[in-house]
Parts: sequence; C-alpha cells; structure tokens
Amino acid sequence: MSAIVKRTAKNAGDAGEYYVAYMLSRLGISAALTTSGTSRVDIIATIDGSKSISIQVKGSWARSAPRQWTVGNHRPIVSPDLFYVFCNMSEDINNTTAPTIYVVPSHDVDALSTWHHQVPLFKISKSDDDNYLNRWDLIQIALARTSS
Repeated sequence: MSAIVKRTAKNAGDAGEYYVAYMLSRLGISAALTTSGTSRVDIIATIDGSKSISIQVKGSWARSAPRQWTVGNHRPIVSPDLFYVFCNMSEDINNTTAPTIYVVPSHDVDALSTWHHQVPLFKISKSDDDNYLNRWDLIQIALARTSS
C-alpha cells in the first residue's frame, strides 16, 4: 500500500516546467530551465543558440478549475518572443495521459487576463482551444522568425 501524499502548487509548477522542457526537447528545441525563483521566465528556448525565446510556465493539478490559472500580480512584458505555457496535470499518479497544454502568446495573456481582480486569472474557454491547445507550433514559428 502506497502512502497518500498531498501535492502542492509548487509541485505542479515544477512538474509543468519539466514537462514543457521535455516536449520542447522532443521538438528539437534546446530548453534551459532558469534558476528557481526567477520571476518572469521559467525556460529559455533556442534552436541554434543565436536567438532565443522566453517561456513562463503555469502548472496546475486541475482540481476545481482546469481552464484557469493565476498569472501573478504584474502584467507581462508583451513580446513576440515571450510565451506562457499553461499545463494541467493529473494529480493521480496512475493516470498515464499526457498533461493538457495551452501555448499562449504574451500579448494574449496581457489582453485577456483579469488584471483588475485581487488575484489576476487567465481563463481559456473551449472555443479558444484551436488558438492555444497543444500549439507548440507557435513556439517553433517564433524561433524560426527570431533566428532568421
């Protein structure tokens, strides 16, 4: 019988960062995780080392609100080279399905988050899935654009 362990929000964030780095590596993109506690960037990604993009990862166990994430108290720096990757991972260790991933340009996070609330949130509706769900190509396109 295995011990039941309560996973924290920090565990979700760490798992999300490592999963995103893994997926980027599978796509042939070098991914460097930044030092824990770096405020606005979790991963620096590059293909050839000459240009890079920044990625902020927001991980969640998707317990009660699987389509919304807190985004911090400061609006993001809007840049075509900054992306947010929102990850929903199952807390059930026996669930072998891949996390649900939403890749979102920083412009959209800035424009669509609830900055006027005490705890700013970014919400993704099902109608936005085509724009964000598993859109790793947005990162690939940004890297191709920056390395030209």
